[in-house]
Amino acid sequence: MKIAVIFTGGTIGSCIKNDFIGVDNKMQYVLLKNYENDNEIKFVTSSPYSILSENLSSKELNLLQNEIAEKLSQDFDGIIVTHGSDTLQYTSTAIEMAFGDCQFPILFVSADYPLEDTRSNGFANFQGAVEFIRNKISKGVFVSYKNDDEDITNIHIPSKTLMHNELHANIYSIDKTPFAQYDGKFTVNGTYSCKGNGITNYSEDSQILVVSSTPADSYSYSLENVKAILFKPYHSATLNTSNEKLVNFCKSATERQIPMYVLGSKLDTGYESTRIYNELNIQPLPYGTFISAYMKLWAELSGI
Repeated sequence: MKIAVIFTGGTIGSCIKNDFIGVDNKMQYVLLKNYENDNEIKFVTSSPYSILSENLSSKELNLLQNEIAEKLSQDFDGIIVTHGSDTLQYTSTAIEMAFGDCQFPILFVSADYPLEDTRSNGFANFQGAVEFIRNKISKGVFVSYKNDDEDITNIHIPSKTLMHNELHANIYSIDKTPFAQYDGKFTVNGTYSCKGNGITNYSEDSQILVVSSTPADSYSYSLENVKAILFKPYHSATLNTSNEKLVNFCKSATERQIPMYVLGSKLDTGYESTRIYNELNIQPLPYGTFISAYMKLWAELSGI
């Protein structure tokens, strides 16, 4: 079995230097030491870039897509991408959108602490990815991640992963249902189906204005160089539509022909506050995650 391992930095490829966590390109190879005596596996490594993932830009997304496309044309049984946790969901969703119908699995792994820290889940996450490939569980793009309060490693579909809870490293799937779970053996909870759209050349600036719901927002956002507005509503998919400043903001966006979107609700019935979305030219999106909506919108705008 041959697995391509693509190192991109992040906490899983870092160590503590002078009281700060920074990328150390030697650390990432520690992940492979547990498999030195495993004659079934051959790892082939590469590193198109090495950054802390909070510094992710279109440059890295485009480099990684090209690196994975090259590996998909070769004789591998799977690909593992090591990545920082801050933007793990964004990058893995982009790769799912590009290569979701690939013929072998691509798994993203990260770590909540550097590998030299005994609290790190990096080794467990990497093991989950390796065993997923070894056991031929499924084709497609996934995230392998063990939460600090669980004894299992979850396998997530990237476009179904939620943003991190505030000040916490755990990763959850929408509706708390990961694709699979690993505790020495795999339990598969659902089916995987995704059509990859091929490589997107992501624009340097997404030109998406993200507006998060907060009480008493002045909506004094500049609309210069904005191609789309994505409202991040309260949990019930609501906005403060009684706020005249929001109404005026939407009028300004409409005059500039800037499309506006809001994340959709799982509920069949909306709230009174959502009744005027159509009047304000705000288009509700299907029920899904913010990151999935953002990455799909960025990809679409990059082609314009």
